[in-house]
Amino acid sequence: MEAQGQKPTRRSTLWITGGVVIVAIVAAVFAVWTLTKPPSATVGSITAYTLDNGLRLIVYQDTTAPVVSVNVLYRVGSKDEPQGKRGMAHLMEHMAYKGSKNVGPEEHSKLIDQAGGQDNAFTGDDMTGYWAQLPKEKLDLALYLFAEQMHNLVLTQEHLDSEREVVKEEWRVRLENQPVSKAFDKFRDIAFAGTPYAKGPEGYMEDLDNITLEDLQNFYQTYYAPNNAVLVVAGDVRPNEVLALAKKHFGGIPKAQTPSPMPITLPPQTQMREETLEMAVQLPVIIGGYRVPGSGHADQPALEVAGLILSRGQSSRLYKKLVREQQLSVGAGGFPLVFKDVGTMLIFAFFTPDKDPTQVKEALLAEVERLATEPIDEKELQKAKNQLTAQYIFGLDSISRVALELAEAEVIYGDYKEFEKAKTKYDNITAADVQRVAQTYFKRENLTIVTLKPEGGTQ
Repeated sequence: MEAQGQKPTRRSTLWITGGVVIVAIVAAVFAVWTLTKPPSATVGSITAYTLDNGLRLIVYQDTTAPVVSVNVLYRVGSKDEPQGKRGMAHLMEHMAYKGSKNVGPEEHSKLIDQAGGQDNAFTGDDMTGYWAQLPKEKLDLALYLFAEQMHNLVLTQEHLDSEREVVKEEWRVRLENQPVSKAFDKFRDIAFAGTPYAKGPEGYMEDLDNITLEDLQNFYQTYYAPNNAVLVVAGDVRPNEVLALAKKHFGGIPKAQTPSPMPITLPPQTQMREETLEMAVQLPVIIGGYRVPGSGHADQPALEVAGLILSRGQSSRLYKKLVREQQLSVGAGGFPLVFKDVGTMLIFAFFTPDKDPTQVKEALLAEVERLATEPIDEKELQKAKNQLTAQYIFGLDSISRVALELAEAEVIYGDYKEFEKAKTKYDNITAADVQRVAQTYFKRENLTIVTLKPEGGTQ
């Protein structure tokens, strides 16, 4: 869980934040992306309900193993934080494990562990999520604990003071002495300027100090409500039994006056935005991105195909051109970085200090923009479509992953049925579609570039 030191961090592909993006970038220097996970053994049936208090319940029945995965996702993330209080959604995630009326501090995770399960949590730009996986006979316990988190948390100044320091330490680990992370933060600040997406869930250090107990109480009462949440139960369960348990634990929780989401749009951009950072770094990097639409836009599947053609493995266009042929870079790649309302086609290139950053940049952009002028052939297109479909299917190798994908489909797209459509969404993409989206979005007036190079360099 992002919130607590002993729990691993987790990030969803729909709302990737800075830290995971940087991991992906650095990994590209050393290895190609590979598909290693086995496919899920079976595909279960899906049943959906809406409780009287607005809680959306989705049940995925799969009797392959006697386990159950429970996910609770709230339609609130860092983008919903007020100005001057950035980092509050993440801090609230931490506080969710500091005790409720009937469950003591840290007892939530201990009870899950004692039941033979595991749990985790995450804060994203568009959502906050909590999950647990445990033996199926412990489903009642899991739902009880998540209902306590939704309605009965006890927030105290003592816990706020301690968890604020934990969050600040996470902030330091991610940013201090991490030049590439700082470069990505700068890129994000420029690319999404004028919107809440300019800063991720980690927030600002000075804002964390400004968050009061009253701020957290108001945030909790506003957003942690059944009509602002999706509950997914996946595994060896019967839908009618899950519905009865959900009503038992969540049915009495009242609705909240949660504000209606306001669509976020980027201010107009008419020319390329560019900035250079100088830091103590051995391997310079160029991080760039072309503006693209948010996650629900019809062009997203074609953009994903374009991103894979550019960057998947040593046979990708960027690797072949910049690393093998021109020998300007030691690693290059790119992928769509997409939030609910806005997005960017992220591109990057690592290079040694003896290379000219301008030459590397121009080579990187020329190869990306070549998609707009030269149609891809059918073999390259089909390979990309096959890889994307396989990547999605192979990614559903656990019941917890299926549960998360269902919950995200309901929160981000507004309909869990998008989960079922995902495996066929690339089928009808044509070479003309890829060229069209490249012509539409891969233009320099849509581009933001940040170059990170060593301090005191001559170039």
